[in-house]
Amino acid sequence: MARYDGYYLRRALPGIAVLVVLFLIPLITTFSYAFHDGMRPLMEIFEDGYTYRLLSFTLTESLLSALLSVLAALPFAAYFSRYTFPGRKAVMTLSALAFTIPTILVVLGFVIWYGNNGLLNDFLMRLTGRDHSVIEVLYSFRAIILAHVYLNFPIAFLLITQAWEGLSDTTEHAAYTLGAGRIRTFFMVTLPRLRGSIAAAFILIFLFCFSSFSIILVLGGNPAYSTFETEIYRRVHISVDREGAAALSVFALCVSSLLLIITGPGMRRRKAERRQRELIKAKGGTLAAAYALVLLILLFLLPPMLSIIYRAFYTKEGAFTLKAWNDIAEGGTGFMSAASGAVIASFVIASAVSLLSVFLGARIAMASAKRGSVLLPLLSSMPMASGSVTLGLGFSFLSAMIPFKSPLISLLLVIAAHLVIVLPFSVRTITPGARAIPALLPDAAYTLGASKRRTRRKVEMPFLYPYMRKAFAFSFALSLGEVNATLTLSDGRISTIPVLIYRMIGSYNYQGAAALGTILLAEALIIFAIGECGGKKNGIS
Repeated sequence: MARYDGYYLRRALPGIAVLVVLFLIPLITTFSYAFHDGMRPLMEIFEDGYTYRLLSFTLTESLLSALLSVLAALPFAAYFSRYTFPGRKAVMTLSALAFTIPTILVVLGFVIWYGNNGLLNDFLMRLTGRDHSVIEVLYSFRAIILAHVYLNFPIAFLLITQAWEGLSDTTEHAAYTLGAGRIRTFFMVTLPRLRGSIAAAFILIFLFCFSSFSIILVLGGNPAYSTFETEIYRRVHISVDREGAAALSVFALCVSSLLLIITGPGMRRRKAERRQRELIKAKGGTLAAAYALVLLILLFLLPPMLSIIYRAFYTKEGAFTLKAWNDIAEGGTGFMSAASGAVIASFVIASAVSLLSVFLGARIAMASAKRGSVLLPLLSSMPMASGSVTLGLGFSFLSAMIPFKSPLISLLLVIAAHLVIVLPFSVRTITPGARAIPALLPDAAYTLGASKRRTRRKVEMPFLYPYMRKAFAFSFALSLGEVNATLTLSDGRISTIPVLIYRMIGSYNYQGAAALGTILLAEALIIFAIGECGGKKNGIS
């Protein structure tokens, strides 16, 4: 196949060029602001004690969020990797859905459900007869940690359960035979074999929390709970300190790049074992325990999302109303006048971004698989080292250099920012499919006289279609829920559903935000279903 490497690399060049250009140009522009006046802004950031307080808090909340997410997931993973029962598959699917739920919906769901005047407090006040809040969660450090665990627990649960299922139970049975108890066997035999998967889940969640934005900005509700991402946003939009924001972005990029290098070995997957574990059918007490665990998961995950749907149709006093929906359809006042436009803009942006990311990502994935390249996956992962607010900042600097402004220019810049954020995930989703193509099939096609183009289209692409479909769904969901870069870049010229929801939360228009949140949730569910159907067709889980 080496003689065809050049063909696949040439096809990948447009995607590589787009990725490099859309990442490096905004980054270089940001660096130019940071290095202005003899590196003065950057030196001020390095010498400012506040920078290291930001670093300390960012690391603390990321470490604690990742640790609690993994620890909470372990007992559930232990049970779900051992027993099978009716409803188990549905819970696993619900956990997979966490990858497509926009963060802004978590923020909105927490405000409506856990707020001082939220549905949970309303229920508890009626139950206890109190006239004030029974629990106070929001606008605190515990709200940040709880929201991060809510968002990332399903990810840790899914990854660890799948890894645990794939472990042979022969070694464990041997330990039991030699007289070791279950607890000793777990710590001495099972846990060391799961260490790589647990570390990978921990690192993934840590990196997500390190670049968290809307959860910190809204649910923290206090400048003391600032991270790099929120401080960059505040310096741009509140302090109007673009040079300071750029310098802080460079500092944050250095830290995140260092973290990626340090944690890189932990992200490498261990060689999979030949699966020998047979799930035990839960009966009697084990079945009751299984449903108790399912109930705990549902009670944790469902109320915030269901509260969004409820609040979209009911007032705080419990009266049914369609006012928010009428405002969306007819164009109401204030933020609601932009609601229909935001729905359309979100759909257009997400469609364009997902189509481009799959088209370009498939080419990069094929070239990477054919060449066995280490450089291409690394190159495609570069944007993951910087937060979306930092990328949005770079694009906003570029926007400021454009002499003429128009909604079309803003739209194209938002699409470009979304594309550079989403493309690495698309490449990572499609690459396993490209590597799974049997080498003998294209060789046989070439032997029979098929051209490279026909072989790719007729023989290789059918293997990629399920992965491409899954990548499309994932890319669409990521773009649909993206708020960080859009909020930093749009300057009010482009409104998407997440941005409008964020602004409505700030103006306490929870019913309007809930109506838009319901639309966003419905779109995320539909796209998730499309991706799941595409994966199951060819046995992709």
